[in-house]
Amino acid sequence: MKLKTTHVVVAAITMLIVATTLLIRADIPAEELKAKYSSPASRFISIDGANLHYLDEGQGTPVVLLHGTAASLNTWDGWATELSKNYRVLRLDLPGFGLTGPNKTHTYTIEYYAELLLHFLDEQGIDRVHLAGSSLGGQIAYEFAANHPERVEKLILISPTGVTKANNKSTSLPFLLAQLPLVKETLKYITPRFIVQKSLKEVYGNDALLTENAITLSHEMLLREGNREAFIARINTQDADNLHKLSKIQAPTFILWGEADAWIPVTDAAQFKQRIKGAQLKLYPGAGHIPMEELPQQTVQDALLFLNNNLALNN
Repeated sequence: MKLKTTHVVVAAITMLIVATTLLIRADIPAEELKAKYSSPASRFISIDGANLHYLDEGQGTPVVLLHGTAASLNTWDGWATELSKNYRVLRLDLPGFGLTGPNKTHTYTIEYYAELLLHFLDEQGIDRVHLAGSSLGGQIAYEFAANHPERVEKLILISPTGVTKANNKSTSLPFLLAQLPLVKETLKYITPRFIVQKSLKEVYGNDALLTENAITLSHEMLLREGNREAFIARINTQDADNLHKLSKIQAPTFILWGEADAWIPVTDAAQFKQRIKGAQLKLYPGAGHIPMEELPQQTVQDALLFLNNNLALNN
């Protein structure tokens, strides 16, 4: 009996080891991803401890686009195509994500990102911009707009974080695992594609609009050397409450929100509209957390109406 029990235990351990091994994903070298995903518009600049990757497209009044957690500048592909016809579009891979990768200090606070944006604009010789941000990028954007009102012409916020404290850190499996002691260390090695696919389905209202290419890109950007450690560091960062700064925003503001947002509840939208003087709000039925990626044409046309004419877009 003891021999049989020992065989069962050994078999179980062997199966566990095999299963774990099958889930392990190695880092992808930064240069390999750079060769695959950078474009003629790609630029790299050493700033605030990061080798910042950004795209610079089009001409005219500058528009800066900031993505959310675990995303990259590619989330703005649909918007950039249209905006760059009449604007200079600068979209950044925030440190810790995309081709930029981790910074040297492993600091990923809202304050750090806002200061990085200030230094980036100064390096570019840009005095004033239209600023748009999604999720984490939205919180960075309104922090920056409140701190430097003289630098922001118009502000666009897409499902920004900051109101619901739990937000996406507790609703999505990777975010949850990244906060668990011991378990979070496994995310540096065990991040199979299906986990990324599951998370992307959560941020889309209509899964049918999610492409295989989008899943592959997101997964490979996560595997970029250093990005998994940076993701864990960001998720475990405790940001100071900056909602009180919303009342300091002077720029005309347009808020976009998917009504089927599973990460940041659409009920948060009302607080942003109330706290930002004169803010306009538009809701998108059926859309999820990243409507600019899920519904690029519809949302960018609304953004262009706001940027070009400041038309009333309230629901």
